[in-house]
Amino acid sequence: MIDLQDGSIAYTVLSFGGFLGMGNKLFALPWKALSLKVHEHTFVLDVNKEVLEQAEGFDKDKWPLADREWLSKTYAYYGYEPYWQPGVEGQAGVRTESTAAGTEIPDFLSSGTIKGDKVINKAEEHLGKIEELMIDLENGRVAYAVLSFGGFLGMGDKFFAIPWQALQLKVHKHAFVLDVPKETLKKAEGFDKDNWPITNREWLSTMYGYYGYEPYWQWERERIESRPGNI
Repeated sequence: MIDLQDGSIAYTVLSFGGFLGMGNKLFALPWKALSLKVHEHTFVLDVNKEVLEQAEGFDKDKWPLADREWLSKTYAYYGYEPYWQPGVEGQAGVRTESTAAGTEIPDFLSSGTIKGDKVINKAEEHLGKIEELMIDLENGRVAYAVLSFGGFLGMGDKFFAIPWQALQLKVHKHAFVLDVPKETLKKAEGFDKDNWPITNREWLSTMYGYYGYEPYWQWERERIESRPGNI
């Protein structure tokens, strides 16, 4: 589940079969509880068996109405500090459209829900769609969104990496607005659908800079360094 505010992974949704025998429910767990075993194509879950057995799951067809209060309790149960503490609030991330009073705007959306959503510009012209979200395993957030541009841009033969912050959710249109000038998009360096770039910080910094955005790990470092008590 992706935090729409800053692109963090709010939580991962796991099913537990195997020796736990809890295959009839799903469970929300902090991203930091997982560590990747690259060569085994596996994640290791660092949570005691007893904690898992007593965890409160949810029905596969009835997901919880997740908000930060609910998520704080979930993180606390597993012994983790919420990723937005201390003081992540206010950082630049995906924005949401203004809505009438009483209209609910989701805090989180599943990556599966976001994939395939259409992308439009401010004039509501169709640009393309979100093909994939690339996750930063170290930071636990969306490193970039992968877009295809069909529509009037006519660049459907390539994919393009776009900063998460460049997207704005339009709740009622089930779409994301891409706030990037048309000419910038036309001159952007895409990549072949069958030959994805080797992503590293240097490549990401160049891509973010092209679209006029500061890489997320830089403003995150600035936030940490500005905490009270730091020199």
